[in-house]
Amino acid sequence: MEDRLLDKIAEPFNLNLPEHETMEQAIDEFLPAVRKFGEKDLTDEDAPIYNIDWVSMTDKPGATSVSLNTFLPTGEIRIARDGAMDGMAYKVLSSNRVIIGESLHRGAFLYELQFMDNDFLIFKRHGNEANMSDKYLFYCREAIGTRLVWNEALEQMVDKYRNNEFPWIPVLVVVAIVIGVMLYFR
Repeated sequence: MEDRLLDKIAEPFNLNLPEHETMEQAIDEFLPAVRKFGEKDLTDEDAPIYNIDWVSMTDKPGATSVSLNTFLPTGEIRIARDGAMDGMAYKVLSSNRVIIGESLHRGAFLYELQFMDNDFLIFKRHGNEANMSDKYLFYCREAIGTRLVWNEALEQMVDKYRNNEFPWIPVLVVVAIVIGVMLYFR
């Protein structure tokens, strides 16, 4: 009986996120809600992109390898795929645009920064979405990306910023007015 009562009380606070078939669908839905909380400048030397080892997330069935990506300031991406070393190149064009590929002129694509903080990094490929097979590059901090799958990582990103949506300033103003009125009539 008590369990049911507690479940009913906690129900409004447990927001269940909808299930998505693909990572792209989930990112398309969640990105507008969290975008404003991310950093917006790839040219900053202290940007998280350069200071964190990123795990590349994918929704491809059967993909079990861990791909650890390190963006070096020299324009190289060092990639460790289950320990086997590889590399790619990148070049930052502006505060929110970057070229990423095998080299800057071969197998490379233009991406736009969609979200970046100390835990998550999302790039969106520039161009007509109808012509693309992989629209997003989604990376997580190593501690998150090695223990979670793509949908759990996206849920964690949404949960991280969900509480920041609450309108604290109007609530604090109302509380201050109520306290002021109580002190005035005391």
